[in-house]
Amino acid sequence: MTEEYADLMAPLLPLAKKAYGSRNTNSPQHEASREYTRLLVDYYSKGGSLLKLAEALGVTYAGLRRRIITNDIPPKSKKVRSKATEDQIMEAVAKISQAKEFGTVDQYHEAIRCHYEDHGVSLAKIAEKLNLSSANPLYYAVSKAKLKKSEI
Repeated sequence: MTEEYADLMAPLLPLAKKAYGSRNTNSPQHEASREYTRLLVDYYSKGGSLLKLAEALGVTYAGLRRRIITNDIPPKSKKVRSKATEDQIMEAVAKISQAKEFGTVDQYHEAIRCHYEDHGVSLAKIAEKLNLSSANPLYYAVSKAKLKKSEI
């Protein structure tokens, strides 16, 4: 089964790797990425091994796993520019830091998601104030919180 799916997915890989931006973008790259993910989810649902498929395709296990985990999270409808003031950013940073220090991982992720989605505070600004080199871990936390919320 791994070989069969690898043969179906390999031709999609070069275009799928170039699909940057929102997942609901209409482009050949995004179409290839969506089909690649659809095949991956189908393969995994049939009990396929992600390790074997990653090896067969020459990609990382983590990349395949991320696609499966985030598949059920709908893409955002439109990008909203942050209008948070410096005080709002500092308040968000304080609450997120407190959740990280005294709460659970889920509470920490939810605090990040809440300030980003509900209060419109830029993750880049939060990352800067937390002395992180990028906002990528914060985006990961948001996706984990959304995933957790959808499971409840």
